[in-house]
Amino acid sequence: MLQHRATVVALVVATFFVSFGALHYGPWAHGLLMDTPVYEHYGDAIVHGARVPYRDFGVEYPPAALPVFAAPSLVAGRGDFDRYRAAFETLMLLCGGVAAALVGLVVTERRIAATLLAGLAPLALGPVVLSRFDLWPAMLSVAGLAALVTGRKRLACAVLGVAFAAKIYPGVLVPLALVHVWRRHGRREAFACAGTAAAAGLAWFVPFLVVAPHGVWSSIAGQATRPLQIESLGAALLLAAHQSFGLPVAQVVSHGSDNLGGGAAHALATVQGVVAPLALLALWIAYARGPATRERLLRYAAACVCAFVVFGKVLSPQYLIWLIPLVPLVRSTRAWILFVAALVLTQLWFPRHYLDLAYGFDARASWLVLARDLTLLALLLVLVLPRRTLVLAVSAAALAAAGAAAAGVSSPRALSHATVLAETGVASTCTRPPAAPSTSAQTVRYAVRGYENASGRARCAVVTVRSTLGRPLFSAAYRDAFLPADPTRNLLGDAGTCTGVAQHPGSSVTYGFRVPAHTRFAVEVEQCTADAAVPGYAVRIEWR
Repeated sequence: MLQHRATVVALVVATFFVSFGALHYGPWAHGLLMDTPVYEHYGDAIVHGARVPYRDFGVEYPPAALPVFAAPSLVAGRGDFDRYRAAFETLMLLCGGVAAALVGLVVTERRIAATLLAGLAPLALGPVVLSRFDLWPAMLSVAGLAALVTGRKRLACAVLGVAFAAKIYPGVLVPLALVHVWRRHGRREAFACAGTAAAAGLAWFVPFLVVAPHGVWSSIAGQATRPLQIESLGAALLLAAHQSFGLPVAQVVSHGSDNLGGGAAHALATVQGVVAPLALLALWIAYARGPATRERLLRYAAACVCAFVVFGKVLSPQYLIWLIPLVPLVRSTRAWILFVAALVLTQLWFPRHYLDLAYGFDARASWLVLARDLTLLALLLVLVLPRRTLVLAVSAAALAAAGAAAAGVSSPRALSHATVLAETGVASTCTRPPAAPSTSAQTVRYAVRGYENASGRARCAVVTVRSTLGRPLFSAAYRDAFLPADPTRNLLGDAGTCTGVAQHPGSSVTYGFRVPAHTRFAVEVEQCTADAAVPGYAVRIEWR
């Protein structure tokens, strides 16, 4: 028995290591959108600058995340991003390896299938696994569950308390753990475990609350007041309405994410802010009303985290990392299939097409987001409801959204704006930025693609836009985002003229501009005539 368990553990760890390593090659190695530079900034400030988090600089993450940011800076010099990145990824590899090993230890049935799911999940999700610290709280979460199911009650609650101090979401597991302990070991032990969890979590918060109470509060309040992030369930519904019948939507950059603004988005954010805690409360009560068995504990643990993800106002791709060590512990083939589908759907737009989604509401990416979010909702239903009718209905809606993505369904009214830049006849260059632009009233269709200067220095970008069908088009570039209501805001450069006109009869335009370090920008292409759709075009970016 012990030998077989050791073999299972070795298999899942080896599979995870191979998956993690494979993400450094082939298609996964290009077009990355990384949070690692943000972590490096935090780590260098702590280690090399001797600065105190929350007091001397703002941090958007809880205190138990800080060691993961600071540790790579101990072996990397200030500003040495390549070494920092290597050290950080090594740390995440170790966290993921430990989490995978714990899955191998906890799972009792269909071990080979469950361990392969846990080990191969990073490949299904993609390179976001490499540059996010979420494997750290994911490891702590499954460690707490592993301790709980093996009878180490107070250790389990202490670990879950630390996990909460690392990234909040493991806090949804604490009520389950306390109910489990109460049902199996009595009220007194449950209270003792509650105190242990609280002490373990507060041990990370209290020192910073003493030296920088406003900084800690600002970090917490900032997360609580976030708007509707563009990949959340509510935002996905709005994007689907935008693609279906042209519902106006607007992008807003705040709180370190790309979000949707406007009355509808605000209303849905409010609704999700109410639904999320109610769903969690319902899950905790449902677990308390049933038998406190090992299988139900693991199933409801996965369900609680899934509910936190599905109904939250933010649904970033890395949130699926939280489920990687939890879903394989559930004895359900349907849950496994839906989870893999959600991972793969995420990788279909992130990171390669994420900026197109954020800046241009790309039709295919919009539908894929809805398909992924509905798949996660179906996963939640499979975990907690025995009825298949509702699961089938949600799954069918997810399939329909995926079909719409494949077909590129988009309303003719989806992307249009009524104010355009005036043509100056002179293209901007990296040494000659555009003059203060004037505008005129004209309704045109447009498309937007997103790009990023991922280097640590400002660079010159030269954009060439070619009309593939020979129809006139115009192009401009914007820092951070293109705002259709005011095309003069955030302007980096523009083509100066349309293609295929008397003063510029060619089928392509070229212009340049400088892009600051670690800055995203949008290239907008619009029609110059009243055609029903944006002309066919191709974009080429050269860095100089």
